[in-house]
Amino acid sequence: MTETALATPSARALRGQLRSAEGDSSRLRLLDGAARVLAEEPQLKSAATAVLLQALRFLAADCGVLLWQEGGALTVLAAHGAVLPVGAQIPVGGALGAVLRPPLRLSLREHIESRLRVGKNPDVALELLLPLCFGGKAHGVLALMSESNRVTPSEEDLHTLQTLATLIACAVSSLGAARPRAPRREVADSLARLTAREQQVFALLPRGLSNAEIGAQLGIATGTAKIHIEHILHKLGLKDRTQAAVRAAEWGHRA
Repeated sequence: MTETALATPSARALRGQLRSAEGDSSRLRLLDGAARVLAEEPQLKSAATAVLLQALRFLAADCGVLLWQEGGALTVLAAHGAVLPVGAQIPVGGALGAVLRPPLRLSLREHIESRLRVGKNPDVALELLLPLCFGGKAHGVLALMSESNRVTPSEEDLHTLQTLATLIACAVSSLGAARPRAPRREVADSLARLTAREQQVFALLPRGLSNAEIGAQLGIATGTAKIHIEHILHKLGLKDRTQAAVRAAEWGHRA
């Protein structure tokens, strides 16, 4: 076998690389689109519905609900498909209660009767429950369901959807008046702590880009992008890049 033959990738390998690239692109589009909606749409109902539909399209799921915890119950903020309607309340318990308690992990179950469904057939082939985490607590649940077996989320897909759930939690807290948006002067003062390059990096975080992708966008090294992110977290008093992405989306700061 020649050296040239050894270096030539197989058709199977090329197909795998193509599928991987398509998956990465799809995940980035989901986070970017959701961040834009949550930053620009002032109406809670419209924003919640739009992001729920984006999540359903991403997972190729049939129906879903966005639930927010109020008192001892969960209230439906957005719904699509044969599920509980907007405004309906459901007690916290079972699988829903489990994802709201520490360690705040998602739940993925197959071939079950979902208590979120309505109609004659409550059966679903898959039910994915993601906690809406913000401030170290779970405030609600993003539930996505499929009636068929075609949905097979990867670990990367699940991680992306949990990041989306974090963005939703922050935005719903803000849009729902649980806490006011930061005043314009406060936002301006906070951004003024960042250098021009750090502001560019900060604006790209809601897109879910890696350090390498941020570097490529701005023409800087991957390590330099990482250092800029560390400076951003320190200057703004943020815990991690997910929290920074949420803050950038909340402030409407984008490239």
